[in-house]
Amino acid sequence: MINLNVISRIAEDKNYFPDLVKILHVLKNKGITDVQILFIGTVYSPKVYQNIIDMASRLNVSSNIAFTEKSIPMSELSDEIKNGYFINFTIGEFTGFSGLESIKNGFKTIFYNIDKSLKNECDNVIAYCHTLDKLTDLIINISQNQALMNEEVTACNQEMLNRFILNSVMKRELLAMMLPKSNRSDKLA
Repeated sequence: MINLNVISRIAEDKNYFPDLVKILHVLKNKGITDVQILFIGTVYSPKVYQNIIDMASRLNVSSNIAFTEKSIPMSELSDEIKNGYFINFTIGEFTGFSGLESIKNGFKTIFYNIDKSLKNECDNVIAYCHTLDKLTDLIINISQNQALMNEEVTACNQEMLNRFILNSVMKRELLAMMLPKSNRSDKLA
């Protein structure tokens, strides 16, 4: 079973969930039926929630989705959920804190760019999907060789995290540029 988790409130401004339902339908048509999507978050928009349910019903993938209908802190997620993959929505270069937090918590994190007009320097990275087809292909690859894909996604996640974290040399250089000359020697030690 491939467990995909989406940590997001169900709200009008976050209505890109139908893409994931479409993916389930495409996968089912390719004979891949062991993919589950868990939406983890409070339902703020009954309309968006119902749209997801209706679409899943029309595409005959209702049994492949579930909702917590409430927010759950990452630290309180069950081990079964933590062992799945976490889909994080991005917009172009904006990755957001939630994706970084997901990686820092050791979760296998997949980024899906919801704005196709904005490109990202990570467009060729395995865990960063800039199209619906690329995300679908990644899930197919996971279904064919989950152990290998776990390694590749985890390695990719670490590389992405390193883009946002300063190493000690970079930290010293940044502080040297920002601090007045009189305070530099105290802070850089």
